[in-house]
Amino acid sequence: MVNYLRKRGVAVFKIPLDVNGSTAQKTIWKKPLHRTWAVLIGIVVAVSIPSTAILTIMLSIIFFAMLWCGIPFRFIITRLLLILPFGFFAVFFLPFTSQGEPVFYMFGFAASDEGVAKALLILLKICSANLLLTFLIATTPLFDLIKSLRSIGIPAIMIELVSLMMRYFFLLAEETRSMLKAQKSRGFSTEGWFWPRRVYQRFGQLLGMLFLRAYSRSQRIYLSMSARGGFDFPVGQKTREGPGQTQSEGPFQTSEARRNGMAIEVNGVSYHYGDQRVLRDITFTVSRGSKVALMGPNGAGKSTLISLLNGLEEPSKGEVRIFGVTIDRTNRDLVRRKLGVVYQDPDDQIFSPTVEEDVAFGPRNLGLNEEEIEERVHTALGSVGVRDLRNRSPFELSYGQKRRVAIAGVLAMRPEILVLDEPMAFLDPKSRDDLQALLEGIHMMGMTIIVATHDVDFAAEWAETVVILKDGQLLRSGSTDLLFDEALVKEADLHLPRLARPFRLLEGIGHDAKPKTVKQAAQMMWRLMTRSNCDSTSTDTGSEADHRASKPL
Repeated sequence: MVNYLRKRGVAVFKIPLDVNGSTAQKTIWKKPLHRTWAVLIGIVVAVSIPSTAILTIMLSIIFFAMLWCGIPFRFIITRLLLILPFGFFAVFFLPFTSQGEPVFYMFGFAASDEGVAKALLILLKICSANLLLTFLIATTPLFDLIKSLRSIGIPAIMIELVSLMMRYFFLLAEETRSMLKAQKSRGFSTEGWFWPRRVYQRFGQLLGMLFLRAYSRSQRIYLSMSARGGFDFPVGQKTREGPGQTQSEGPFQTSEARRNGMAIEVNGVSYHYGDQRVLRDITFTVSRGSKVALMGPNGAGKSTLISLLNGLEEPSKGEVRIFGVTIDRTNRDLVRRKLGVVYQDPDDQIFSPTVEEDVAFGPRNLGLNEEEIEERVHTALGSVGVRDLRNRSPFELSYGQKRRVAIAGVLAMRPEILVLDEPMAFLDPKSRDDLQALLEGIHMMGMTIIVATHDVDFAAEWAETVVILKDGQLLRSGSTDLLFDEALVKEADLHLPRLARPFRLLEGIGHDAKPKTVKQAAQMMWRLMTRSNCDSTSTDTGSEADHRASKPL
C-alpha cells in the first residue's frame, strides 16, 4: 500500500521518535494505537473549542508538528484544499445568514460580524480536523490503522464497509487507466485546451462502459464475499468455542457419506435462469481426498455448478450433498465452512486493503476471537508461501501473488473441499508450474480439490478424475483416460493432451499411448526406440545367418 500510494502522490512518512532521535518505546509516536487515540482526542478537542484564538494556536501547532515529522509542506496544503468542496457553502453563506453588525456587502447582502466569526470558527475546526486526519493517515500504515480502529471499539461493520469502498475505488481507478491506455493506443487523444466533440463522446462511452464493468464486478465481489461467509453472520459475532476449536459441524459429524468416504454427491441436478436451462440432469460423485478436473468449453456450466456446490444458488431440480448432507437454505453457512471456492479473477476475491486483513475476512465472519484469527492467517499465508506479504497491499502484488493470496483467504476458513475456477488463467509458465505444485502440496494435506478448467494438458497431468460438461449436460465422468478418447474430447470441444498427439501419428505399436506427464512420454518413446532397435537387430542377424548358410562349404 505504501508504494502504491507513493506512486499516486500520496506520501507515507516515518515519524521521528523524539528530538534527540532516541528509540524510546513509550513515546506516543511509536505505537499506532496511541497515535490513533491522540488524533481522535485532538479532533474532539478541536470541535469543542469555542475560541478562534485558541483554535488558531492549535492549528499552528498541528501544522508545524506535521512539518517536524517530515511531511512536506506541499502535501499538507494539497490535503487542506480537499476541504473546499465541503466547507465552502457553510463558510460562504453563514456570514450572510447571521444577525449582527454589517461588515461588508456583496450582491446587496450584508455580512454580519457575528456571521464572519462563526464562519471563521467553523473553518478553523474543519482545518484542524483535516490536518489531524492527514497526519494519522500519512504516518500510519493502513493495516495498523485498521487494527487500531478495531482496538478502540469502532464497529466492525463500519470498518469493513470503509475497507471495501477503498478497495473498490482503487479497482475502478485501475480499470479506468487501462481503458484510457487502450483507447490512446488506438489514436484517442486528450491533448490541447479545446477538445473536439468526439473526445467528449468517447468520455461518455468510457463512463458508460465503466459503469457496466463496475456493476458486473460488484456481482462477482458479492459472490466472493458470500462464499467466505460475508453475509451469513453478524460481523464480530463471537463463537462459543475457544481458540483452536472449530464450530459445531451439525449434521456433517454423523453423515453416512463421511463414513463412506464420499465428499460430494450431485444427483439429477438441473438449473435455469428464467426460461434458459443452464444445467440438465447432472449426476456424479467425488470421493474424499481426490483430485478432480471439472472440464468443458466456455459456457458449459462449470461456474454455475460451482455456485450450486457452495450453496450460493439452489438447483431447480435434484440435490447436491456435501458429506451426505443435502444443501438447503438452513445449512448453507455450514456448507461454506466445508467447501471453499477460489474464483477466476483474484481481484474479485481480494477486497480488503491489505493481505492480512483480507485473509482474516473469512475467519472473522465465523466469529472467531482475534487470537484464533491471527493463528489461521499465519498458517494460511505460510501454506501458500506468501507470509512475507501479509502487510502489503493487493495493488502491489503480481497476478500470481494475488492468486496465492486468494487461495490463502479460502484456506483460512479451514475447508475440507477446495474448488478453484480456472486457476491457471492469465498466469505465465513459471507461475503455472508453481501453482500446480502448490495444489499438489495442499492435496497432500488431505484436502479434496476440484479445479474447473478447459486446460486438457493440466488436467491430464494433475487430476485423478475428470467430469466433462458441454452445454449444461454431463458427457462423461471417470478417470483421466477419458481425455485420450478422441471422439469424446472432440464432442466436448476440447483436444487431446499435447503429449499424446505425436503418438497418434504412429502406426501400429504406440498409437494408443496415454502419456500424462513429460516423464511418461519420454519413457514411452524410449521403449519404442529400444524395441525398434531390437527388432532391427534381430532382422539383421537373421539375414546374415541365412546368407552364411547359403554359401557352399
